[in-house]
Amino acid sequence: MTAPLAATTEVQALHDSGIIDFETALPAAMHSLGCSAADIEGALKRKRDAAASATDTALLDAQTAAKIGDADIALKTAQTAKTTAEVDAVRAGIGKTKAETKKAEHDAKAPFASAAAAAPPGKPGGGGASSGASGGGAGSSSAAKKK
Repeated sequence: MTAPLAATTEVQALHDSGIIDFETALPAAMHSLGCSAADIEGALKRKRDAAASATDTALLDAQTAAKIGDADIALKTAQTAKTTAEVDAVRAGIGKTKAETKKAEHDAKAPFASAAAAAPPGKPGGGGASSGASGGGAGSSSAAKKK
């Protein structure tokens, strides 16, 4: 004597474990749900057609993984190129900073005469001892401003 399947969960468990195939599981599950014979036959036909025209899902999965891998490689290549460009920009900035530091250290060690001190004596803004002391201080414009 055999016991009929009482619930679709039992049918699903048997199908998932590989004990019964869809040709057995589908009618049993649909019958337990109260479907008619025509509904069951139509569902079986659709399932058979789908199984016959089904593509290899493992192949599709492998192709998808390859596409994702290719996109990942392209992304990492672009990121590497961007990082390389950023590193080059930082190196250029370091070179500029080193040159500025070297110039500043050089200027601090050996100060140069200012442009005002290098002007010829007697001209306004000219440096040196002769600008305020010449002519006794009475006719000098620099001496008048200092008072």
